[in-house]
Amino acid sequence: MAASTLNFSSAVSLSPTLLVDTIDDTDTSGGLSTGAIVGIAIGCTFALYVIVVLVLYAFPLLIHKKVPYLFDGFLIAHRGGAGERLENTMTAFRHAVDDLKADILEIDLHLTKDKQIVIVHDSDLEHLSGKKLLVEETNFADLPRYKQPVEVYFDPGKYVDGQTDDKIPLFEDLLKAYPNTVLNIDMKAASQELIQLTGEMIRRYGRTKSIIWGSSESKVHDQVYKSDPEIPLYFNDIALFKLLVTFWTGVLAFLPLKEHVLQLPYMSSSLMRRIVTARPATSTKYRVLRWFTRKLLLYSTIFSYLKRRGMQTYVFVLNNEESFESLFSRGVTGVHTDYPTRLREFLDKNPKYTRRPASEV
Repeated sequence: MAASTLNFSSAVSLSPTLLVDTIDDTDTSGGLSTGAIVGIAIGCTFALYVIVVLVLYAFPLLIHKKVPYLFDGFLIAHRGGAGERLENTMTAFRHAVDDLKADILEIDLHLTKDKQIVIVHDSDLEHLSGKKLLVEETNFADLPRYKQPVEVYFDPGKYVDGQTDDKIPLFEDLLKAYPNTVLNIDMKAASQELIQLTGEMIRRYGRTKSIIWGSSESKVHDQVYKSDPEIPLYFNDIALFKLLVTFWTGVLAFLPLKEHVLQLPYMSSSLMRRIVTARPATSTKYRVLRWFTRKLLLYSTIFSYLKRRGMQTYVFVLNNEESFESLFSRGVTGVHTDYPTRLREFLDKNPKYTRRPASEV
């Protein structure tokens, strides 16, 4: 008996670690190991996170202020309707607004050498005029007239010809002519002076609630927002990527958004093939944008969530009825088009796509 006691005591004194390990690994009381407890805690935390995210996606106004509904945006005439009139001309704007009741005119702005804000897409005017001049190096009075025909950028192989109005207009002339028409402005030049002068003119004409602006260039986009946070801002490419990541991880449910409008690029397969063939230098950019948009952003779930936060969703550039139907049926609010007549006819046949949110009627 004494020998047995001695042997047991020796074992305890010689192998304390072994004894502790044995006790830790043995579930004598029906309890859980530390690893199991940690795993359960992580699982419960994740489940709680998912539940909170789903609740906030369904009811975002619990923690966010709703973006005010300032204007309709069903029919957006891209560059004034570049497939029916010479792009970004006063004739195109009159046709879109007076004849077709466009809700929004999409335009592009540059600054001339003599500090005039002009509506034109390209900084280098060779494509539009046949003359190799830069807008920022040319006085307004010396800007060339458009050559004809001019190819429709988002409809390669199609041209606009036979137009009498071939002048690059002033931004101020458009503000005067259509004081009640919403303008979607793409700031083309990385110019702080252009941003400042444009902002001043928008405020002078009392248009801070009927303008949407921004830039595809991230640096310019940030400058645009900082110059006047009260003017509605659209999502640019970088903001779209952030939206994509935060939505699918659930983080978006907790984030404030400075943008007012989601604006997405969209290209059909046939248009993609034509752009790649006609403009190989830009094909990689468009391929990447198209993949991200189609695979990860074109979901009614995203559109519905943003709509609950008060945001409209616009898609560019769609030019046929099949595309109109495809995107409106997914829940987009409005469409940029080079052919406003086609879109007007489609919307007239499908009034369900031009209904305002019930809270705004």
